[in-house]
Amino acid sequence: MLKPPPRSGRWIAAVAPLLLLTACTTDETAKVSVDQVVGHWQGPDGEEITFSADRKFTASGLDSKKLAGEDCPGGKSAGGWGFFVDDANGSHMSKVAKSGSQIGIGLARKYWDWNCTMNFAVVDDGKTLCATNDPDVPCGLDVRFTHRK
Repeated sequence: MLKPPPRSGRWIAAVAPLLLLTACTTDETAKVSVDQVVGHWQGPDGEEITFSADRKFTASGLDSKKLAGEDCPGGKSAGGWGFFVDDANGSHMSKVAKSGSQIGIGLARKYWDWNCTMNFAVVDDGKTLCATNDPDVPCGLDVRFTHRK
């Protein structure tokens, strides 16, 4: 008769958190072209973003519960978008890059001296944009936008 290893409950308690951590960080980014970004994207709580090829966008609902910390407007808004690139100037949003796996948006504020900015990681082979506040955690804000055609 086989006996279970000693202290098997402790082994499970030690390994389970590692498995959960691994399961939460499986979102891999995908490189997409401008054409794959252009169009209407919808979030889970009514958030909407429409990207155009001329690097402009319109949005609404960017103050939803999970995005509230980003301090962006909830009503209709507009601004510019671009892919993040790494070059001699460091990592920054480019309005001329033709492809990328990270997207940034910037909203001009009427009554403030600064812009509202948000970042999105492209995941699920380009089918999903994840709002993030950390480039190393693609879906860090846990808000996923899906492309509606």
